[in-house]
Amino acid sequence: LQIDDWLTPAALEAQVADEELAAAIIIPQGYAHAMLFGKTQKLVLIGDTTSTAGMSVESEVLSSLVRLEGAVRTAIIMEEIMPERVRFDYTLEQALSKWEQPPIRIRETTSAAIRTQDPGIESLAHTQPGMMLQFAIAGLLTSAQIMVEERKSRALQRMLTTATRRLHILFGHFLTILLLIVCQFTLLILFGQFILRVNYMAEPAAVALVAFCAALCIAALGLLIGVLARTEEQAIIFSLVPMFVLAGLGGAWVPLEFTGKVFQTIGYVSPVAWAMDGFKNITLRGLGMESVLLPAAALLGYGIVFFLLATWRFRRVSE
Repeated sequence: LQIDDWLTPAALEAQVADEELAAAIIIPQGYAHAMLFGKTQKLVLIGDTTSTAGMSVESEVLSSLVRLEGAVRTAIIMEEIMPERVRFDYTLEQALSKWEQPPIRIRETTSAAIRTQDPGIESLAHTQPGMMLQFAIAGLLTSAQIMVEERKSRALQRMLTTATRRLHILFGHFLTILLLIVCQFTLLILFGQFILRVNYMAEPAAVALVAFCAALCIAALGLLIGVLARTEEQAIIFSLVPMFVLAGLGGAWVPLEFTGKVFQTIGYVSPVAWAMDGFKNITLRGLGMESVLLPAAALLGYGIVFFLLATWRFRRVSE
């Protein structure tokens, strides 16, 4: 607004104070002439810059002023460089029109890999696989007790007198434990998907790979516990202690992301941490098959180590 005889700064201030106007701008005389010659004159803004409306007006005025001054300077420079080919009015008009469709735009997008979930679902996406892995290890108690009972009843000794090789006997126990864990995982994953709404089916093949490698690892651990345990009491201890230690260190109870770097480093000594990473990469982080290859390889490596230790110990015990 330009000052007229009937519109004074005091009148403008009164209208802004009465909220009849969001703000008012006073443009001094000679402002355009001064801008053409590279001189600056201050505009007067009347408004409450602490309010939302006042801040919006101030921001828009500053933005428009910067654009106008830039367009004028560009037109002056172009006319000085090529006075015969480029006229001031044309360059000014073109420069101002380009601000209507600026070349740089800000666009907010959300990655498809990041899913907005209910906080309760996110909690279950951590708790459900953690409990699934923990109680799979706890279930090894039954398998260990069976192997202890075989030795006590001398059924194992009778099998060793047959043509059946020791490795085949051991492998038979391993496959039995593996089958039980795979069935348990299958039921719990289906329960988590359809009842708890944990998104396992986002990448079913990746989830199946992690679950199978975890089952192989836990089955091999169960075989090792069964070979090491000499009594039922030892079978209980050898089953429960790994359950608490591996589950606690591996982040089955508290996410490793909430712990310090030292605890995180130690936590990945546990195969449970790798299994948790594999499941959470799918259900929480929205990643694909490539994200579970490393956790699956780590679980498979643990399984091979446990199986080789069980084989070595079984040969020594049965000799």
